[in-house]
Amino acid sequence: MSATAKRMAGSRRSRFRRSPTGKRIELTERDLHILHWLHRYRYLNTHQLVRVLQPKSRKRFVERLGDLFHETGLIDRPLARNGRSGFLFGPMIHEITDAGIDLLAQRQIEMHRVVTFSRRNTQRRHMAHSMLIIETLLAIELETMQTTGRRFVPVDEILARAPETVRNARNPLAVPITIQPGDGVPQIRRPWRTHIIPDGLYGIEYRQHGEKLYRFWALECDLATPRSRSSMTQHSSMMRKRAAYAALLSSRAYRHHWGIPNLKLHQITPGDRSV
Repeated sequence: MSATAKRMAGSRRSRFRRSPTGKRIELTERDLHILHWLHRYRYLNTHQLVRVLQPKSRKRFVERLGDLFHETGLIDRPLARNGRSGFLFGPMIHEITDAGIDLLAQRQIEMHRVVTFSRRNTQRRHMAHSMLIIETLLAIELETMQTTGRRFVPVDEILARAPETVRNARNPLAVPITIQPGDGVPQIRRPWRTHIIPDGLYGIEYRQHGEKLYRFWALECDLATPRSRSSMTQHSSMMRKRAAYAALLSSRAYRHHWGIPNLKLHQITPGDRSV
């Protein structure tokens, strides 16, 4: 390698460590759109951001993401920050920072989220599951945007109409239900009170003959959930989830808990999608 090439290689910024150069950054409308979508989905990788924003030059768009990470502190790279190596060879995952959220609030940009992930869950297992949820919901929203007379309804918009006790709950997606004994759950000997927490909650608004109609779905994404376990009260299982969702749908507990008139289950199982 020549001396010039070595200097150029040495001057490249690390993908995984914030390295500001003092470059002056004037925020553009597209920068605000990037922040908006990152707040909406919490995490988006480079491929997903390109799909959403459709830049004319992918190369310049990726460079701009680098500037927003290194120079502004408005976006972060969570796996790099936490030293996780499981995603290092895939597209870079981006996350909005608290400073980015504050900026959106100052600019009075719409703040409805599609997901409600905790900021603590950046371990590889949690991240893989989160990215499957995000990819599923993003595909649904983008398809809805391209369909005349339909609008995607994110979880924050749904929860805004929920009872105050639910909105203020630690996890407003946790719905109390009771699973009754039956053939589908042989481990259950008596009614079992528990909670079901979907991975996502979304709706579609339909306009028909001047009216607005709504349909809602609870999203459940399984990476590798066992079909059953010896005890229904330990860990998770597809059998337990099926019974819990059956109880939720039959009892219509979603009506008084979230204030929505209907609900269907949208389940993604291993092999349906890849992150």
